[in-house]
Amino acid sequence: MGRKRNDARVVTPRTAPAGEDRHSPPVHSAIFGQRFAAAVTGRLVGAAVAAGLLGCAGLQSVFQEPDVSLQHAAVRSVGLTGGTLDLVIGVYNSNPFDLQGTRLQLGLDVEDSHVGDVDYSSEFQAQKGDTTVLTLPLSFTWNGLAAAARTALGTGELPYTLKGQLSVTTPIGPQQVAFTHQGRAPLSRIGPLVQPSIGR
Repeated sequence: MGRKRNDARVVTPRTAPAGEDRHSPPVHSAIFGQRFAAAVTGRLVGAAVAAGLLGCAGLQSVFQEPDVSLQHAAVRSVGLTGGTLDLVIGVYNSNPFDLQGTRLQLGLDVEDSHVGDVDYSSEFQAQKGDTTVLTLPLSFTWNGLAAAARTALGTGELPYTLKGQLSVTTPIGPQQVAFTHQGRAPLSRIGPLVQPSIGR
């Protein structure tokens, strides 16, 4: 009898060479499509964050502190012990964007004599390139005022110094602006100005 030929073959699983893709085309497309989308999304998010930071830095570099000045003053409720001044305050915003004022604290000096302080905590808007006008009452007493300050309050012009702090909200976040402003402002009176004798 002749030998029976064995045609069976041993099949050895093929091992993909290094670097060769083992996935079928559809699976390959799905996997690498997701990876590509994730990479693009990450880059876009990073670019957006970087642009936002650069934008804030740009606004920070161009932010101009508002100018606070005394435009006019009116003496009211005068008497032997003191009275009330209406301070007409101008807040000039030279920025190319609006500001939201949240608080204004200031002190008024006349002829090197401290007259009084104001703490205004109501919100107000300072539009870009415009002056916002606020009328703030300030109470004062004659006691402690120098003779020069008493005389100045009785004339038609007030030599003043304003010192304080302005709090505003901006597109780049809240800002605290310290200010000092000196000048001369028109002064009006309502009724006679009654002062105690100088030296008392």
